[in-house]
Amino acid sequence: MLPELARTSITWGPIVAMGIFAAMLLLALGVNLFFKQAINQRKRRSPEGLDTLIMASLKGPVVLFIIISGLFLWFVALTQITHPAFDIVRGWNDAARKAWLVIIILEVSFASTQVLQSVVRWYIKQIATRTASTADDKVAPIINRFIPAVFYPLGILVALDTVGVSINPLLAGMGIGGIAVALALSPTIAAYIAGTYIVTEGRINEGDYIELDGGPSGFVLDVGWRSTTVRSRFNNIVIIPNSKLAESIITNYSAPTPVLTGSVECGVSYESKLEEVERISLEVARQVIAESPVGYKEFEPRVRFSSFGDSNINFRVVFQATDRVGSLEMQSLIIKRLHQRFTEEGIEINYPVRKLVFPTGAGPWLAQAAADLQVEGQVDGAALTAGPAPSGRGETETPSGPG
Repeated sequence: MLPELARTSITWGPIVAMGIFAAMLLLALGVNLFFKQAINQRKRRSPEGLDTLIMASLKGPVVLFIIISGLFLWFVALTQITHPAFDIVRGWNDAARKAWLVIIILEVSFASTQVLQSVVRWYIKQIATRTASTADDKVAPIINRFIPAVFYPLGILVALDTVGVSINPLLAGMGIGGIAVALALSPTIAAYIAGTYIVTEGRINEGDYIELDGGPSGFVLDVGWRSTTVRSRFNNIVIIPNSKLAESIITNYSAPTPVLTGSVECGVSYESKLEEVERISLEVARQVIAESPVGYKEFEPRVRFSSFGDSNINFRVVFQATDRVGSLEMQSLIIKRLHQRFTEEGIEINYPVRKLVFPTGAGPWLAQAAADLQVEGQVDGAALTAGPAPSGRGETETPSGPG
């Protein structure tokens, strides 16, 4: 590398070595200016272009590599000087070469990390925001944080192996330590893995109204990697670990659409005319749907009689609302309107009634007991009636509800 005169001279040798280092510094300055001009030119055309981000990521590592290369060439030039004063420098030759290899490995790790992170950031800004799925919006930042955690330790291990340090015991220790850490953090890891499934599947999204089987219900505020945050109907924040969420049966009232089918269960006495009950119930339901902003106008309400109850003929008014909260509001309005209309129309909703059978001869005694209770104001006089039964036994009906 050095001319013969510089190798044998204690004066010209160091001067030539410093000249080599100065030339490398000038090269680093020129490369830095080149990157700046190229980046500025690309920014005017495409400020968020992928090539612009990659050049910005490579500028620092490339300039630093040239400067370190200048230092190494300066040291190599000094080792070629044959003057006895530089014998100590030649003794450091092997150490310098190993240090040079370590620096190259670390530089490659650093540059690779910078480039990959730039690519991920570009994807987040340019691609993820345009896709319909929100999974990549959540996965990409996690990958961006994991890139340094992968490349930096890998570069350090390769560098240690290059300088002659055995990494097998270190890898074995890391394996044992990893097992211990995994056991200690098993709940967190389980929640993280469950969060991976929840985020990538996209079955639960922000703004959905969900209900856990035997658990809380509410609007989803955030689906994270460890937990999911839900705002309950009482306006409280509920934080659910994703491991529990993944194991639960979940009802998503917002999927596939927020429109929800609701129903109001009611019953009328056996003396009622069911055609009239159906007509009035449909009128009430249509009126509530038309007036309420949460009523789903495209659905025609229905009335379905369901069973013969102990005291009433039971039926159900079926309707649809725009969302889960709206269905609860609609349900309350229909109950109030039905009660009002049935009262106006004289349609009776019975209290629960129970039929009691007594031995023969108990009729007069029951009539006297009913009169006594009526005097005390404990029961309606018509609530207890007694008379001979076909079987020769006395029968009476008494309300099992209030009174």
